[in-house]
Amino acid sequence: MNNILIIEADFKLAERIGWAMREAETHVYTCSTFASAVALLKREVFQLIIIETKLPDGDGNELIDELNNGFYESKNPAIILVVPYGERLNVQKFKELCISDYITKPFNTAVLKAKVWTQFKSRKKGIGYYAISRFEAIGAGSKRSIIGEHLVVIDNYQFNFDVEEYRIAGKRVRLNQLEQCLLRNLVENKGIVLKKKALVEKLCSECRIFIDEKMLAETVHMLCNKLDAHNYIKIVYGIGYLWTLVEDKNKSS
Repeated sequence: MNNILIIEADFKLAERIGWAMREAETHVYTCSTFASAVALLKREVFQLIIIETKLPDGDGNELIDELNNGFYESKNPAIILVVPYGERLNVQKFKELCISDYITKPFNTAVLKAKVWTQFKSRKKGIGYYAISRFEAIGAGSKRSIIGEHLVVIDNYQFNFDVEEYRIAGKRVRLNQLEQCLLRNLVENKGIVLKKKALVEKLCSECRIFIDEKMLAETVHMLCNKLDAHNYIKIVYGIGYLWTLVEDKNKSS
């Protein structure tokens, strides 16, 4: 049984997130104040916590710090931070607080749900998935929709990473293992520039093969051609690669 704690100042939003997260073998708790969060953390053990830092009676960062220092029964829970719209992302701060992932308001609950199941899936395999600390990231995350747990839909693209099925306007495209890993990392971090060195290290780890920056560049080129994604996958020269936000793509067209 996975216990999820949602700490969100907007009680109605907390309840809406809670309903979206309810699945078999998952128990969801919601609260909207610092005090009620502390009470729940003292009573229950949570595998994942979704937290907004700006609470009416306290600072959510303090709760995160206490969790990291073992003040509560929940040991090393995955933490997803809810970031207010327009707030500048401090990647170094996220690393220090051991934040597993984040989502920016306003957001689609399906996107948040996909992030939650990514955490559970990776931890079930015995690894921690840290969307922040795995990359030295530049920019902000995307608000594009992820439908269901593992199906990503962007314009004419449908990417199902669970069954390794990738389609453009309904037509299936075959990708090799490295191309699939690269695509997933780009799409999961839409709007974020992934630095070459960090991306090479992550692909080597996930695919269990050796690649260098030259091979990464060749794989990016092949992926662009196979998906006809030259308007989506962008090279930030001297830095890395990103899957562009729809807003950015429209501006450049």
